[in-house]
Amino acid sequence: MDSVDAAGVGIGNGYPTRIMGVLNVSEESPYDPSVYDDPGEAARYVDEELIGEGADIVDVGLESANKRFEVLSAEEELERLHVACETIDRVEGEAVFSIETRYHEVADAALERGFDMVNDICGFADPQMPAVCEAHDAAVGKMASPPDLERPGAVEETDWAARKSPEWAERAEYVDQVYEALKQNGLTDKTIVDPAFGGWSEAQTVDDDRETFRRLAEFRALERPILVSINRKNFLGDLVGRETGERLPASLAATAMAIERGADAVRTHDVAETRDAAVIADAFGGRTD
Repeated sequence: MDSVDAAGVGIGNGYPTRIMGVLNVSEESPYDPSVYDDPGEAARYVDEELIGEGADIVDVGLESANKRFEVLSAEEELERLHVACETIDRVEGEAVFSIETRYHEVADAALERGFDMVNDICGFADPQMPAVCEAHDAAVGKMASPPDLERPGAVEETDWAARKSPEWAERAEYVDQVYEALKQNGLTDKTIVDPAFGGWSEAQTVDDDRETFRRLAEFRALERPILVSINRKNFLGDLVGRETGERLPASLAATAMAIERGADAVRTHDVAETRDAAVIADAFGGRTD
């Protein structure tokens, strides 16, 4: 099962690489160009800068995932959900709308109010998340994480000796841990796996991300589409010696390579440019043959 249907949009084998654009309605989000708290302005941004530039999916975040900020509760996320829902009601273009949340209550409310899929950055740490997504027949992105709602993506902080065995923990490499984290609480028929690139914890290093990138094709063994979020990440900037604002060329090169290695969807703030890179990778990588 290497493809899923997300509200009529196919993701995976036999389909072009899907581009996931980003909208944040979180006041604390650090990337200003994507942050809006007015539904009208947010809708114009989505229509012009995301869908208009080629986004197939619009991922809406209610809070910043940056570890410097306090984690919002489900109730606090629900208080912000109305802005996201009003926004998608005003959007004129066609796209799949994804709600980024770690809580099944928020996912359920968002899917009831017009969202099409879920992007779970805590990887089913909320064990009721899979059931909610299945009840709505919704695709769900599952990012590799420990079984903890407070620590998205901090895979290496998991007590692997207790969860697996001391022997396994001793020999397991970072990518082995990511793979095991993606399996926690299972996979729905419409799960899209995300190996969690980026500095999700103090322990995660750029070398960890590079190892994950080199071994990206291994995640195909999970028999689910793969979502990557590598746009302007530190593991790329460190290689080329560029700050965030100067990393677009490196991001585009990595995007094309990620698609060749099995990525089916790419989450990005640079929609138009990433779409072009994906079109080239699809055309010459044989993806849509």
